Amino acid sequence: MPETALLVHFWLPLALFPLGVALMLARDPPRKWVGRVLLIGCLLAPLLNDWDFISTGEAQALHLGLVVLGPTLMCAVGCLLALFGGPTPFAPLPEGVRQGGFLLLAGGIAWFGWLLFVDRPDISDTANPFWLHLIVSLLTLLVVIGGFAAAFTIMMGDRRWREALAMGSIAITSFILLIFLLAQGTEQDDPVFWRSASWGALGDLLGLLVGGGGALLTFVLVVWIGERNMPVPEPVAPLSESEQALAREILAEHAGASGGEQE
Repeated sequence: MPETALLVHFWLPLALFPLGVALMLARDPPRKWVGRVLLIGCLLAPLLNDWDFISTGEAQALHLGLVVLGPTLMCAVGCLLALFGGPTPFAPLPEGVRQGGFLLLAGGIAWFGWLLFVDRPDISDTANPFWLHLIVSLLTLLVVIGGFAAAFTIMMGDRRWREALAMGSIAITSFILLIFLLAQGTEQDDPVFWRSASWGALGDLLGLLVGGGGALLTFVLVVWIGERNMPVPEPVAPLSESEQALAREILAEHAGASGGEQE
């Protein structure tokens, strides 16, 4: 029963994985242990099967996720170090880590380029069919997000031309690479396959719009329901004599300090 085995060894662990992560982040030690056991079970479930799991689409999706995990983590950590290693007032990191962040980001991008043009991901000597869809969808999203981010930075920011130029460069570079793949392809894949995979990007964009819009509407609805169900605040009691005296003392102190600065 492949369908039942897929449900037990792939989809059920995939659904329980976020629950395990949430339990791992809890402060209660018993919940932490439950989360650890659940995560270990979710990771071992795809391996504990007695049939040909490698030939399924789920195995190909899992394989592709593991392949891109390394460069994705490098890019994410590199962005984190580059952003918070600079002159930022919010949780700044040591200044020396910023250059390391740029190196990690460049290494992650180079890793993606190696996978794209040199060592295409394959599983059991068979090319992973989801690789084309992933790259086309990723480049399309970079074009859309980079373009909107550049426009938003120009309209809403003050003297943010460097940031707008960076976002615009990402969008233009991704667009040029996408057109190159659709027109020329790579050594491993013909342009016909890239153009066929480009249609899947439309579904990804539609899903992103529907999912993002639904999440935003849900957030607004939850806030509106919460505010509507809140009780009417009770009137605040007047200040006591001691509180009034403390307030006069603080006002007199600050008024005297501001008067001295003006003089």
